[in-house]
Amino acid sequence: MLELRLLIAFIGLIVLALIYYFGTRKPKMTRSDYHEDELFQIDPVLEPEGSAMSEPEVQSSAIPKPNIDTQSHGKIVTLFLHAKDGLQFDWHQIKDAAAKAGLEYGDDHLFYRYRRIGSEQEMLFLVANMLKPGVFDVDLRTTGLAFIMQVPGTMNALDMWDTMFPVATRMTEILDGYLTDDNHSAFSRQRIASMREEMRQIDHDNE
Repeated sequence: MLELRLLIAFIGLIVLALIYYFGTRKPKMTRSDYHEDELFQIDPVLEPEGSAMSEPEVQSSAIPKPNIDTQSHGKIVTLFLHAKDGLQFDWHQIKDAAAKAGLEYGDDHLFYRYRRIGSEQEMLFLVANMLKPGVFDVDLRTTGLAFIMQVPGTMNALDMWDTMFPVATRMTEILDGYLTDDNHSAFSRQRIASMREEMRQIDHDNE
């Protein structure tokens, strides 16, 4: 009888311990769990004299600030690659997916796609961590990535879109995430068609 009571008491302690553990353990964070101030934001600096998107210098507390020519019909185009609810991407997953998609890791801890002409290279777009300060490191765990380009840039807007979107799609497949536009809406065929039409209009406006 005493042994039975001890066994019941022991089982009770285990149950209490499990309740405490699961009641106090922090759940994995998703994008919606973060305050807006924690999320990576593009903050364009309007420079009438400059029309090219230069490689940003990213420090521990800074985010890229591409320049937009106010005299042209340009804009910043951003796509978001999200981890599925309750999941996160780590550094090794992101690095491997970026390499398979043809991206290069920069000294400023961002990923880039370049257009090479002879010995020269021009940046087409960059990929940043969705969370501030936007950079990647070996201890990284994040809920998403941001693909960012300025159009028109080193190529016309439609060609740049047709370069960035397949890379984002490829990384989405490799990482098993999901892709959204800058309004965080999923890409339907109609949305893809409307984005390509918008790029054509930008090219037309800048002829």
